[in-house]
Amino acid sequence: MATFGGDHVHLKAEDVEATSEWYRDVLGGEITFEGQFRGSMVRFVELPGLRISVYGELENEMSLPASLQPRFGLDHFGLLVDDMDEAIAELRAKDVPIYEEPWTVRPGLRIAYIVAADQVRIELTEQTPIDGA
Repeated sequence: MATFGGDHVHLKAEDVEATSEWYRDVLGGEITFEGQFRGSMVRFVELPGLRISVYGELENEMSLPASLQPRFGLDHFGLLVDDMDEAIAELRAKDVPIYEEPWTVRPGLRIAYIVAADQVRIELTEQTPIDGA
């Protein structure tokens, strides 16, 4: 069987520069590439273990068949944090909206949701070892 692994999340943005700079300035990402793709600026923002590819509207995008057009968008993507309380405090200091406060889903797993640039929802996940596991 083929092996599949993560590569990137593709975000569409009205303002590619502002969106990529939000991920750089707020989450500490590094902009590693800037170029053009199908008539749009594109920037890659690298976070540990995740590349965020930020694009604008692509040339002839709306002429694609309906089954290929972006319709519903991304519900959310998740980022792992080592200390939820510290992460939330840092984000609050940067005026990042907290969509859902941290809560314990089950022993060893806490989550929270924040609102990023372009109203993208990001789930923050803190995983801790469970005694005896």
